[in-house]
Amino acid sequence: MKNRMNGKASVGWDAPIGAVDLKTIVALVFALAGLTWAVISLIPTGTSDDQAPRIIASALDNDGNAVDTDYTKANSSKRIESVSAEVEEAVASQAASALASITAPKGIPDGVSEAVVNAFIPILAGDHDSFVDAIIAMGGKIAGDLDEDHMIFKQLVKVFEHARVDLSRITVSKYESGQGRMGMRRREVTEDVEIEPGQQSMPQVRSSVMEMQPASLFPDAPSKEDPTAIEVKIPVQPAGEKDESVFSLILTWNTQSKLWQPAAYRVIKNRLMEED
Repeated sequence: MKNRMNGKASVGWDAPIGAVDLKTIVALVFALAGLTWAVISLIPTGTSDDQAPRIIASALDNDGNAVDTDYTKANSSKRIESVSAEVEEAVASQAASALASITAPKGIPDGVSEAVVNAFIPILAGDHDSFVDAIIAMGGKIAGDLDEDHMIFKQLVKVFEHARVDLSRITVSKYESGQGRMGMRRREVTEDVEIEPGQQSMPQVRSSVMEMQPASLFPDAPSKEDPTAIEVKIPVQPAGEKDESVFSLILTWNTQSKLWQPAAYRVIKNRLMEED
């Protein structure tokens, strides 16, 4: 029998920030196995699919500009092993700068890249047993057996299992509240943005964030408000999809276990959209 975890996770969507027309938001809140969701629709209420705003780009920089992508496949054990090594290298190359930017006790060792690999790769591989092993390796607590896969794992693999990973755009930085939500703001139309004849649409950026806080798995881990909090973002193209999602991991330093531990797992979706 597989080793299973027990416990519940707190899940929620952070709404877009900025000037938001309330007519364009559909809030669907429901409970599922202890999880609470608030879903932000990217399609205005009462709008048919044919009339829905067109997604211009989903791979965006922090200013909401479309960027080039370079996705690497992760649909086999060999490819996942290669991606794992490159994720570790990419995170390690930025970790020192991120650690220098936080207010934290001196002498905190790196270990960030190891924690990111533990948190991300089992989800990318869709391997629940490895997910359990990684939780233990990061100092997490396993409370008995589960009859099925852990809820956090089940939700994340829906997006990230065998996704194509953009290794060139991985970032590691100090976590700041609201980071990752570009919100919804108007941008000036440039020659690169096509507007259909007769329309007065202006491109807008919309961001949604689904956050899962694994407090039951890491009960002693400091929250994301802790001064040691750093955020790692890994852009991916989910299997079978054309638009990008971002795996975001917020890590905090546990002074008791001397380990970097997840304070939150996040799924970020940024969309540059044609809007009225």
